[in-house]
Amino acid sequence: MYHGPLTKTYRNLKIFSLTSLGLAASMTPLFFIIESTLPLSARVALAGTVMGTGGISTALVGWCGSPYVSTLRNVGGGDSEAVEMETATLLLKRRFTTVYDWKWFLRDSGRPFAKWELANEVEGSKKAGEEVREETVAETKDEDGRVLGRWIVTWKDGRGVCRGEGKIVR
Repeated sequence: MYHGPLTKTYRNLKIFSLTSLGLAASMTPLFFIIESTLPLSARVALAGTVMGTGGISTALVGWCGSPYVSTLRNVGGGDSEAVEMETATLLLKRRFTTVYDWKWFLRDSGRPFAKWELANEVEGSKKAGEEVREETVAETKDEDGRVLGRWIVTWKDGRGVCRGEGKIVR
């Protein structure tokens, strides 16, 4: 089992970011309520700057933290090739992505802030010579076990082309 060393840090950063956005949103109306010598256009610009900065920084925290795997565990026991990766959304909802055959379908990622990703293509079918077929190679579930998305491979002529269906965490 692997535990990400920055899990607590990412969680605290997301909480701080969401809290600061909430405070900015709740305080922005004060720019218009409190008497001031600033013209209305300056108040609108100030309020827009505060909300824009808070919104953009929160979105960046969410984007940077979304592929971060907090826990990686072997599922199925024994020599199983299935792994489960736990990630979290910006609102700290846990997502569990199970990759049923990680040796075939996890690749080094070229994306920022991510070490691995699900492969778009794989060469050499496990069962060469078969007709065209599809299989689910990964699923993302929420905390209640509801399937949110699937990563599906279509095998044809010894080559697999993958596609997402729903909201899969890659």
